[in-house]
Amino acid sequence: MENTIKYEKTRKILEDNINRILNERNKSMAWLSREIGTNDRYIARFQRKELVPSLQVICKIAEVLRVSVAELFTEKEG
Repeated sequence: MENTIKYEKTRKILEDNINRILNERNKSMAWLSREIGTNDRYIARFQRKELVPSLQVICKIAEVLRVSVAELFTEKEG
């Protein structure tokens, strides 16, 4: 049970950080999808919590957004 809670929290942090960075840069999930070489369905499944991006995709996301992988998983205050 505890591992499930940590997993969901980590997944939420990842999603929130990606959305925050995209919003700060006036970019969309569709833009991100194109930049990392996936299709819109992949990103939509991520947003619907049907999948978690692989480590390879997370690394591509970090590269495209010009942030560290660690930053994608760091909980932001406020």
